[in-house]
Amino acid sequence: MYNITMVNLKPNETAEDLQCGGLRIIQSRDEYRFTTDAVLLANFCRDMHGKVCVEFGSGSGVVSILLSYKKHPKRIVALEIQPQLCDMMQRSVAMNGMQGIEVHNIDLKLAHTVVTGADVVVCNPPYRRVGSGERQLRENLALCRHELKATLSDIIAEAGRVLNNKGNLYLVHQAQRLCEIVTLCRDNGIAVKQILPVCPAPNKQPNLVLVRAVKGGEQDCVLSSPLCITDGQGNYTPQAKAWYGIAEDN
Repeated sequence: MYNITMVNLKPNETAEDLQCGGLRIIQSRDEYRFTTDAVLLANFCRDMHGKVCVEFGSGSGVVSILLSYKKHPKRIVALEIQPQLCDMMQRSVAMNGMQGIEVHNIDLKLAHTVVTGADVVVCNPPYRRVGSGERQLRENLALCRHELKATLSDIIAEAGRVLNNKGNLYLVHQAQRLCEIVTLCRDNGIAVKQILPVCPAPNKQPNLVLVRAVKGGEQDCVLSSPLCITDGQGNYTPQAKAWYGIAEDN
């Protein structure tokens, strides 16, 4: 799938192996680099075959690229407010020879002006409220970590606008903000249906949650068994290896 003739790298950029079907993605030392949270989110999504998916805050494109390859949606509309990240994503999509991914340089709060009646909304949002935690001095990095342009409330409200009835919202976020997620979903007519806690190790409390919610869904919810990333000795667990696409040692 990877086509080296399509690579057009700029200074400080590399084309990195996603360890999935030969896919590569352009990353820059000057920009926000995707984390394993994005890979978890892409693997958490399900039932997307032939459907219309919107990604809020797509960054350099890792989630949309993995979803396109693994989940086979009909169309992905990727929205990113930073033009330099949109440019990187567009070149990564071309490099991988992918069809059906549209990249839009637009504020996610305007998603409804680009697409409505979506089957799926996916988002790996900035985790920190403005004023919480140490802020990055560089604005381009701060935008990816703090709610400077879009709050959690903005994201869930806009998901409610673009999703069709029974459409799915998938989020990854800090575990400490779960109550806020549930409340905001309820206020926007979206019911949380599944919560998957993510623990860094078996003896640690969850630091992340993966959430699936349904617009117009009933008020029943599955709390899944936690996903542990490491075994406590610093080694990936078999479950985490499967999610991340890491080959088992022989």
